[in-house]
Amino acid sequence: VDYGSRVMSLDQLFAQATGLDPILRTKVQQWALASKGYFRGPDLEGKPSFVLWQDAVASPEMQRSIRWGKLKSVRRSVEKLLRSYTEDVSRLLDVCRQSIVFDTIADIAKCLEAILSDPEIQVVRLRNRQDPSYDSMQSAGYRDVSLNIRISTPESAGLGLDTHVCEVLLLVRDFAELKNLAGHKRYISFRNRRGE
Repeated sequence: VDYGSRVMSLDQLFAQATGLDPILRTKVQQWALASKGYFRGPDLEGKPSFVLWQDAVASPEMQRSIRWGKLKSVRRSVEKLLRSYTEDVSRLLDVCRQSIVFDTIADIAKCLEAILSDPEIQVVRLRNRQDPSYDSMQSAGYRDVSLNIRISTPESAGLGLDTHVCEVLLLVRDFAELKNLAGHKRYISFRNRRGE
């Protein structure tokens, strides 16, 4: 595998992301099971709910209620390319993405251990916005642990997707509850003002 070969086409990047999405979803389910992780469920009375994956494993109905992360929109991808990445498509590392939510930092640490010990995962970048030394003003107070990873399974290799970099966000439930549509729009507005 040539990890030095850069993707230069947005179409190719989105084709890879689309193919890798179900593989990433399987991986985050494994890690959530090993670490008491939750996934976003339906909104209840205007507030987000979260489904403990441990409980959902035995309940197809609960699994259907999960709101899985979607691919980054083409519009937002183009904005990032123009504003932040000097049109370098290879720098878009979060087109394919998922989030896992936790009750405690200790559970995030357990999930991080599961990811780092997974032989099918190569961590390309890890950003710990939970670190007390992190300047949260850079992200309007938002905190998480962000991993950019490559997944090398027989399936991803067979499909030529094992060079694609995707994103996994690990966040504490308190921040996940604040990360609603209105809050996310404010964050995007904050980033847009900063030119990101």
